[in-house]
Amino acid sequence: MGRGRPPLEPGRWGEINPKEVRPGVWRARTKYRAFTGATSEPEAFGKSRGAAKRKLEDKLHAMSGTGAADGVVPITSTTKMTDAIDEWVRERKQEGEDGITSQSLITYGSTIKNHVRPGLGKLRVREVTPVAVNRLLAALHAAGKYDTARQANNVLTQIMGMCVRYGAIATNPVRDAAPVRKPRRRKEIRTLSLDEVAILRKAVRVWEDRPAKRGVRNVTLLPEIVDTMLGTGLRIGEVLALREEDLDLHSEAPTLTVNGTVVRAEVPDANGDPKRRLIRQTKPKTDSSVHTVTLPGFVVAAIRTALDLALDGGPDGLLFPSTAGTVRSPGRVREQLKQALHGTGVTVRPHDFRRTVADHLDEEVDTKTAAAQLGHSSEATTLRHYVRRKNIAPDVRTVLDMLIAGTTDSPAEEKSGN
Repeated sequence: MGRGRPPLEPGRWGEINPKEVRPGVWRARTKYRAFTGATSEPEAFGKSRGAAKRKLEDKLHAMSGTGAADGVVPITSTTKMTDAIDEWVRERKQEGEDGITSQSLITYGSTIKNHVRPGLGKLRVREVTPVAVNRLLAALHAAGKYDTARQANNVLTQIMGMCVRYGAIATNPVRDAAPVRKPRRRKEIRTLSLDEVAILRKAVRVWEDRPAKRGVRNVTLLPEIVDTMLGTGLRIGEVLALREEDLDLHSEAPTLTVNGTVVRAEVPDANGDPKRRLIRQTKPKTDSSVHTVTLPGFVVAAIRTALDLALDGGPDGLLFPSTAGTVRSPGRVREQLKQALHGTGVTVRPHDFRRTVADHLDEEVDTKTAAAQLGHSSEATTLRHYVRRKNIAPDVRTVLDMLIAGTTDSPAEEKSGN
């Protein structure tokens, strides 16, 4: 017995058969199998054989989802990677606040523009093999761009995962590529000494009180921002995103809650055109970054000073706004720190405050406390990136003495004749 004709694959159709049903009227018909497995015989009419066939083809493409609609690009094995990348970006943007953050999308966009598109954009989806992925990542490794290679690996994993979801490929080629590993060279962690903290706090106050230019003093709030970072360990973006409603200064143990950060995002202007500008993002860097910290006295004093100035905090009610009532730029704070410390011999970056807090808490309390203060989900992150490596072994003499505590004679006792 001969085998029957194999069924159509879901989303596919058979041969199109045009037929003239009456003078000047042609009908094109075929068999179509939907993604549900159900079959039908769609048809279309036209004034000629070709017109009827084209109309039916358009109808079939719409039925199978292989035509673009509302900016959605269908992904198949023959789709160019540059189109697949665009579709992935569109999906990420569509997720809104429940999905990827604006800051991450901008970071991904830079990686895509500078490395993924130039390296793989002209390939078809089916041509992106583990070898092709390895070639791109190996080039970044050879250039010493280890963090960029890891970012490219992350982005490609998500893009090719989307292609798997569309049915364009069976497996994700990035998962079979060589793993991205950064050489294990731990950089020296930069923290501030007590003397440097004293010099820093004095310098920013002197700089803030410098003579005004043209009779108008620009209120930078730099001393208050510095003290808040020194007393909390928050990231600069988290400090600049603080709002009055995030504070509780009246409790026995005053607190602030971290629930946002400052990022650059594409925001429509008055004409609806996307423009990149600073905004307050309604969630911080990670989920674990959302946390409440208690405030030491000098931070409470700094915050009260900022509140007493009654600056326009804008629609978000920001604690440390710019003088225009907008989000203050982290880059501008870095510039002002550099200006204030000029000639002091002390060099500081905002993240040094965070490391200083972590290292001090680890030294005086424990690593668990340091990790909780910084909002880390793992103590390993705190130890790896925020705590200085201690080169002096702990005093364990008592423990080591236990090794010979049960013996009758020690070598020292034998020499002494005991």
